[in-house]
Amino acid sequence: MKNIRLILILIFLNISLFANVTLHSPNTFTKGESFIFEYTAVGSSVKFPKIKEIDGFIVESLGTSRSLQVLNGNYSEKISKKYRIVANNEFTIPSFTFIVNDEEVKTNPKKITEQKISKTKSDNFELTLSPSKTSLYVGEELLIKLIFKYKKDIQITNLGFEQPHFENFWHKKVDNSNKRYEQNDYIIQELDFLLFPQKSGKLKISPLRVDVQIMDSSSSAFGFFTASPKLLKIYSNKLEFDIKELPPGISLIGDFNIKAKVDKTKIKQGESVSFKIDIEGRGNFDDIEDIKLNIPKATIYDNKPEVNTKYSNNGYEGKYSKAYSIVSSSSFLIPSITLKYFDKKEKRIVEKTTESFKIEVENQVLKELILEKPKEKTLDRKELPVKVQQSTLTQKIVYFFFGVLTTILIIGLVSYAKLQKSKKKKDDLPLIKIVKKTKDKNSLMKALLPYLKIDESLDELIYKCESEIDFKVLKKQTIDLLKQIKI
Repeated sequence: MKNIRLILILIFLNISLFANVTLHSPNTFTKGESFIFEYTAVGSSVKFPKIKEIDGFIVESLGTSRSLQVLNGNYSEKISKKYRIVANNEFTIPSFTFIVNDEEVKTNPKKITEQKISKTKSDNFELTLSPSKTSLYVGEELLIKLIFKYKKDIQITNLGFEQPHFENFWHKKVDNSNKRYEQNDYIIQELDFLLFPQKSGKLKISPLRVDVQIMDSSSSAFGFFTASPKLLKIYSNKLEFDIKELPPGISLIGDFNIKAKVDKTKIKQGESVSFKIDIEGRGNFDDIEDIKLNIPKATIYDNKPEVNTKYSNNGYEGKYSKAYSIVSSSSFLIPSITLKYFDKKEKRIVEKTTESFKIEVENQVLKELILEKPKEKTLDRKELPVKVQQSTLTQKIVYFFFGVLTTILIIGLVSYAKLQKSKKKKDDLPLIKIVKKTKDKNSLMKALLPYLKIDESLDELIYKCESEIDFKVLKKQTIDLLKQIKI
């Protein structure tokens, strides 16, 4: 028993003697890629610091491993923790404090520098970025073609490519641009991206990377061939651009046309005018700001603008459409809308303006109906015949039964009136009849606009008349609501 205790004490002492913390990491990192580093601590009791951030970059823990090791008869516990960080510029792993064997152990800081990536040179693989132009304006479209080719006799087991992040560029993948074909013993894949620079100056696009996993065949010591997966990182070339500023106050570049129209110029009180703006042409349609109308004493309802774009041989083409519904109790003017953009070919600012529209609102004068109560014709007391007759027992009995009969008749009439009233409630109200006769959303909105601001739920249905909702669905919702609110 004493020998066992002595052995345990010696083990504990040996663990305490061998206490250290070691950092394992590369000296360089690749921009935008994962950088892995690891701390290993040895001792009887180890407490790691919490590492959540380094130089503003988030640190992710990848897991912990533990082992009990014996070295020259000495026992020690080994704990390792791996971390990952994705950095965009140089950083320093700072000094961290570990608690080992109840003592503080501080590590040394380590500076990590950026590894400059160059295009991969290989006879089997090639990754290329090909821009449509290198000198352009802020907001001007730029097409970049990503071309990856490899020899068709290479056995690829996995191909990894993440969607690129083009810093300082707004970008989108061009639809149906993924092409694959064979050429000169190579298989070629192409992918197009449309970019729009967001600031001026010298902008760069760092090399992109494709991870290729292939079967690596090698001869064993016994002369047999074995195959194992091998991961290769293929890098593209980098790109540099000269981005020029647009004139002050201008955010659009291209060639645009703007038009505006109304469905009518004369309405009655309670009716609405439909106003629509259309912008067509070529340029950065996604940068068109939302167009708002300012008409005093008018209520304006508008939807979100609808923007449809496509890339063709003519460039980035599109159409911007926005509809408004305007209600006013008096005549008003829809002002003209001005669109400003920079024409690259003519090197000047172009202004295009729509016409204005004067809308006349007809006032509806309601006639006042004055009901005069007819004068009652009074008879002179002298003209009234006076007849005095004494009541007999028979007459009293007759009067009694007559009173009972009259009471029964009155009760029956009241019950009949209530029954007719309840049936009337079940019938359609006048507005419901009007709604049922509507044939489209425009006529439905005209029927409902005079009842605006009466009920919030009804207001929402009125707004939906300008949306893409199906007319039959909207009509049914409106009828159901009118039956509830009894308008």
